[in-house]
Amino acid sequence: MNRPLRVAWLSRYLPSPSETFVLDEALSMEEAGVEVLSLTLDRVRGAARHARFEGLYRDTVIVPRPSSPTALYASLVLDAHPELPALRAHWERVARLRDLRRAIWLGRHLRQSGVDVLRVHHAAETARFGVVAARLAGIPVSLAVHARDLFVPVDDFPWILSQATTITTLTPLHRERLLRAGLPSEQVSLLPCAVAVPDATARPPAPGAARLLSVGRLVPKKGHDLLLRAAAELATTRQVQLVLVGGGAEMLALRRLAGELMAASGGRLEVELLGEQSSEAVLDLMRDGGFHACVLACRVAPDGDRDGIPVSLLEAQAVGLPVVTSALPGFEWAFQDGEGARLLPLAGVRRSTDPGELPVAELARALAALVDDPELQADQAARARAAAVARPGPEVVAARLRASLLSLLPPGV
Repeated sequence: MNRPLRVAWLSRYLPSPSETFVLDEALSMEEAGVEVLSLTLDRVRGAARHARFEGLYRDTVIVPRPSSPTALYASLVLDAHPELPALRAHWERVARLRDLRRAIWLGRHLRQSGVDVLRVHHAAETARFGVVAARLAGIPVSLAVHARDLFVPVDDFPWILSQATTITTLTPLHRERLLRAGLPSEQVSLLPCAVAVPDATARPPAPGAARLLSVGRLVPKKGHDLLLRAAAELATTRQVQLVLVGGGAEMLALRRLAGELMAASGGRLEVELLGEQSSEAVLDLMRDGGFHACVLACRVAPDGDRDGIPVSLLEAQAVGLPVVTSALPGFEWAFQDGEGARLLPLAGVRRSTDPGELPVAELARALAALVDDPELQADQAARARAAAVARPGPEVVAARLRASLLSLLPPGV
């Protein structure tokens, strides 16, 4: 190409405190010479903002509401588009027809902006807007499939996949599941989630209380309730300080549970729920908090929802914090047991579709091992950092993605 590749990133919400990987991908592509157009369906007032994304926040285009004059006008302009009848028929089966106006406006905007490729994460509602818009604009779609979208799919999940030109996903397990859905192997490629390795490393924990950190949305699949109970069990023989970072629907229930467990501990358990924090604040906490480990007691939720690869655990390893988590299928692709990570088997899982969760006693024992053995903790901290350094960095992953997107363009573009 004799000009920069122009790629649009479509997000569901901005700011989105828990999905930093989407905008980090866009930033790394900018650094690789790609011209990025950021779009979002909605802005969230009061959400935690991340300083490194301020430029993208400022320049992001918000897709107008269906009742806005611009969305109505776009619907009139593209009413004769040959693709629209089939797209409208599908949309009417799975979503509010009036919201189709937003997708139509988006298609017109993509075409007017000279976008070469649309990149969208999660094969769910946001991708539905994206693939319809891309069809109307006549451009290819690169779709990233993660976890909930794969394991708790929307009704038109197969249709969304069929509309994507190419698909990336996180692990061989995710890729195999997509191939079993009938996708051709050449359409689905692996693209890991890249995390930058900072210069500074985590401050070693001081003698005394067990200090534990957990970073993740307060939703059932993260298993924060299990971690609270494991911390309480650990607190039967020592002081325990647990810090939970994240917002979500379980905040009140977890505050209540934490209060009950602290009251029953005789003062040996301290729990802080910090809510949503910027990624810069989380990095400072990981680096300066003197934690023994970063922990997520990930489970398979009753509806089948589960994590892909938790980015917060990758970030923890990057600063040299050992991680303790579940041996969910696919996690072994990013974390090797004993190499800066402790992977604990879920109970009650015989098939990949079974719900399961970490036994609290096993989790408490794994945490006690790191707390009680400073040499083990230091060794696992060094191995965590080494594992992070060995992974493909943002520059490598951006180069792979850029090459993939370029391959979607017609010859001679």
